[in-house]
Amino acid sequence: MNKLIASASAVGVTTSLLFAPLSSVVHASTPVTITFYESMGSKLGKELQNLTNQFEKQNPSIQVQLVFTASYSTLQQKLTASVAARNEPTIAQLEDSWEQKFVDDGIIAPLNQVLPKKSIQDLMPVWVRDNTFNGKLYSIPFNKSDYVLYYNTDDFKKAGIKTPPSTWAQLESDAIKLTKSGVSGFGMQPNYYTFEMFLRQADGTDLKTKNRQAAFTNQAGLRALSFMTKLAHQDKAASVISANAYLSDGFNANEYAMDIDTVAALTYINNPNTHFALAPIPRGVKAAVPTAGTNVALFTSATPQQKAAAAKYLEFLIAPNTAFAWSTATGYLPVDKSILKSNIWKAYSKKHPLVGVGPSELPNAFYGPRVANMFSGETEASTQIANAVNGTVSVSQGLSQAAQAINQALASN
Repeated sequence: MNKLIASASAVGVTTSLLFAPLSSVVHASTPVTITFYESMGSKLGKELQNLTNQFEKQNPSIQVQLVFTASYSTLQQKLTASVAARNEPTIAQLEDSWEQKFVDDGIIAPLNQVLPKKSIQDLMPVWVRDNTFNGKLYSIPFNKSDYVLYYNTDDFKKAGIKTPPSTWAQLESDAIKLTKSGVSGFGMQPNYYTFEMFLRQADGTDLKTKNRQAAFTNQAGLRALSFMTKLAHQDKAASVISANAYLSDGFNANEYAMDIDTVAALTYINNPNTHFALAPIPRGVKAAVPTAGTNVALFTSATPQQKAAAAKYLEFLIAPNTAFAWSTATGYLPVDKSILKSNIWKAYSKKHPLVGVGPSELPNAFYGPRVANMFSGETEASTQIANAVNGTVSVSQGLSQAAQAINQALASN
């Protein structure tokens, strides 16, 4: 059975409510192969292969060769090496923070002229902005997510907490109560991305001076990093885990009662003894919700035939049928406006109410700066943030050193 039809049947929706198939299919006299550098492992990779098989069945003249790499950092290295060797793939997953350099170097192609206008218009506005550089759409959203609050309902009941926190003050108070009741209140990664979330909620921003200098050595940055360190040290109400570890692992094992993680983590919480719910992220001065995941871009080095085939595959990936199947199988967010308005999504979310929290936060969503070399700066800044959270240096020192790491990375732009 078709995966989408199976999903529809599972929620009691008739197939007549499904979206119409793509309006056109590539029929070329000569078969064409396109390569797709991707980093979707395990269950995610199986679903990507399943959808790709469906595309190839619809388009028998096109073969999509999936080239898997085990991590995003490895994928970036592989792409950098392929660009240096002038042996780029046809398409590839790209993180926002390193896509800008490819745009600046002119090695990925604008998609406005190769994708149907109606497909682009159906994308959620935040994903259009997320994939737009210099006024042009250079990539499509693929495995996109935003962050939500995960909380253990058994731990909350034991601690006498009736509702999830909606503010920093409530998050701190609840974390303390939970810790006193016998479980660490909050799981937290001491990295730049956690800091950036609290920074934005403190009404701060990452960069200034035409995106060439860090802008967080101010009161907003101080409030953000101080809040992280206070939870961990003065309150002793947070478990600080490795910046490279998965928050879902500790939450799944009930090592802490709350964490802030992406909606995609839902598929990894499978402990039958862990009873939990989701809620919007607690707000600071304002609501600010980080987004995560990658986009897919088309390289200019592809032949005209490969570009035409790749455009059809990209159109397929963001088509409502495919996007629904991908979202429900993986936990990633829907990327099309029409999905959230559809009967099939309403039926699915009624049966699986947790999936509705992530989309509800998109009006407050943000994404990182579009600046080449920001990724390397964030990596070093994470070390400095961790030093402050772990008590190796003071908050002011950690903040200053994180800013220096960002400034040094951007100086070469």
